[in-house]
Amino acid sequence: MHFHLPIKGLLWVFLVCWASLVCAQPAPRVVLTLNSLPPDGMVLDSGWTYQPGDNPAWAEPTADDRQWQPINPTQCLQRLPQVQQASVGWLRLRFRVGPGLQNRTLTLGVYQYAASEIYFNGRLLRRYGTVSSAPAQVRPIWPDGEPLELPLGSGGEQVLAVRISPWTPALNFNHFLVPVFFQARINSLPQVLKAFQYEATYKTADMLLVGAFLLISLLHFGFYIYNSAQRANIYFALYTLLAASSFCCTGFLDEIHRLDLRVWADILSYVTLQTGSLLALRALYSLFNVQVGRIYFGLWIINVLSLLLLTFGHELGHRISWYPTVIFMVLVSAEQLRLTLGALRKTKRAAGIIAAGFGVALAMLVAFAYMATYQSHLLMKEVLGIPVHTLLTFPAFLSPVLAISLFLTRRFALDSRLLAVKLVQVRRLSSQMLDQQREKQQLLAQQNETLERQVQQRTAALQQTVSNLQTTQYQLVQREKMASLGELTAGIAHEIQNPLNFINNFADVAVELLAELKEGPLAGLAGEDKSSADGLLTELTQDLEKITYHGHRADSIVKNMLEHSRAKAGERQPTNLNQLADEYLRLAYHGLRAKDKSFNATLTTNFDDTLGPIEAISQDIGRVLLNLFTNAFYAVQQRQKLGQPGYQPEVSVTTSRCAQGHVAVRVRDNGMGIPRTVREKIFQPFFTTKPPGEGTGLGLSLSYDIVTKGHNGTITFDSTEGEFTEFTICLPANEEKNPPLTYAV
Repeated sequence: MHFHLPIKGLLWVFLVCWASLVCAQPAPRVVLTLNSLPPDGMVLDSGWTYQPGDNPAWAEPTADDRQWQPINPTQCLQRLPQVQQASVGWLRLRFRVGPGLQNRTLTLGVYQYAASEIYFNGRLLRRYGTVSSAPAQVRPIWPDGEPLELPLGSGGEQVLAVRISPWTPALNFNHFLVPVFFQARINSLPQVLKAFQYEATYKTADMLLVGAFLLISLLHFGFYIYNSAQRANIYFALYTLLAASSFCCTGFLDEIHRLDLRVWADILSYVTLQTGSLLALRALYSLFNVQVGRIYFGLWIINVLSLLLLTFGHELGHRISWYPTVIFMVLVSAEQLRLTLGALRKTKRAAGIIAAGFGVALAMLVAFAYMATYQSHLLMKEVLGIPVHTLLTFPAFLSPVLAISLFLTRRFALDSRLLAVKLVQVRRLSSQMLDQQREKQQLLAQQNETLERQVQQRTAALQQTVSNLQTTQYQLVQREKMASLGELTAGIAHEIQNPLNFINNFADVAVELLAELKEGPLAGLAGEDKSSADGLLTELTQDLEKITYHGHRADSIVKNMLEHSRAKAGERQPTNLNQLADEYLRLAYHGLRAKDKSFNATLTTNFDDTLGPIEAISQDIGRVLLNLFTNAFYAVQQRQKLGQPGYQPEVSVTTSRCAQGHVAVRVRDNGMGIPRTVREKIFQPFFTTKPPGEGTGLGLSLSYDIVTKGHNGTITFDSTEGEFTEFTICLPANEEKNPPLTYAV
């Protein structure tokens, strides 16, 4: 069987099959080609595709994105419903770099109200914030166009992939506050450097404006404090302070990377700027003495409404939400112009300053608007290193402020001049009144002087009497104490002297008996017995001689104690300081040796024989020296117990003359030293570094009172912990007898 189909039918079948095959193939990829870059870089707003979901493989250049949706991510989020419905999605852009850009360093700058991860040819370049499928865990970041170097691949096609999570603010802000979902800009390295320079210049201009407004604000705050009746100063100071805050917010807006804070800072800049303009208007009302009425309060209502529409009027459209703000600024400017022109008719010269300021601002703004519309390239040119747009906007913002400030300063100067004239008049009237009152005051002054003189004389006499009574009382108490102590010392000395005489006498007799024994019965011994007996007799004789020597020494000490006790307590007498120091040094040493037989120390004395006697209370000075010697021996004994190799305890005493007719006694030991932590407390009563039961804490305190209060001297010390301590006593060589004694015994 044969089938014959017409040629047209065959062609139709072929076309249908070819069409079905073509339709079954994926759509061709869209690849963007970059042959050159505009002067301000290229915004990548076309060629993008979007796919909701989260697949790490979509970062690879080989991923198939031909079925993805085309998208323009530079729009606001409200115009991208496919992005709003997905918590996480991917953006991809394929492009080629032309020959003119192959050898140039290209950077990518990102601007976003989202959280993203930027991949280039499958390589992660940077993470901005935290991308998450849970909206509560999304942490958006504003990158502010941070330049990322693009490592161009060797192939012709480059793939830019972005893993992104949209940011949904808590409040539904207007489009201009959240203007862009994601924007990428490609720049060359020179363009990046130029952008940085432009941004630095822009921020410098903002800082200059902020600084100028703050200085003017402080100036007029000072004017208001000086003259609170001129209320225009406080309104103008608040206006300049709010203007400085507004410029600070706008100037450093890009430094805020948290998107919620960035939006609120943007809103704050508009709030402060518009509210500040109303305060400036209020200052003009006060300056020109115009009654505040319905126009001013109506402007406040328009201000609030315009700010609400500016922030939350997204449903009205971008332009419509701006209209109330524009209307508000026009109305405020019109009201300012009306007030200025009204004042200009009354006071031409004064209000002319403010009119000139507004005129300069208007001229600058008109020039800026013309250049921005028709000659935008002129705004970026520099004059003396400053961009033209800065030279136009800086005076435009500052000239009205300076004009009002000059007007207020002029009024302040006029008020000050008027006050000066009135002050001269007041002074003239005051001088006349003073002349009339001087005669009365002279009489009163003479009577007051007479009364004061009599009161002072009687007060001085009473004070002298009280002082004499107190001195006498102190002397009586001190002498009574010293007399009691002298009687006690005399009694003890008498009691010691009797057994001491027996010891000395029997020691002398024992020596004589040993001599007779050696010449008598022991002379008949022979051989080893005689030599042994002679050795024992010699040793016993030496021991008895030592007993005799020290017994006589103790007897001299007892006699000195009796002599001191016979002297009147509290009275100064000629005293041999060298003999007194040597005597109490030996007494303190043997007293410690009586308690510890194993203790030995080197005693070094260096006395100045030319000192001669000094006027002092020998009992009290002896007590001071005894305290110092006892402490010195205690310090070297404690260091000896540490068992340091080669250590030899030594206590030295030195007397010498010093400046201004004084004599000095220095007591030095090589003991433990005084720690730095207790040096300030060393002379305080009841403070001691000795263990409980070994010290009362009164020795150095009493010694300090005896030297400083009783003898008008000084007592100081120098010490190095672990090495030495040296106390120095300075006493007057010739002092008036019987001074007041105020120290306690």
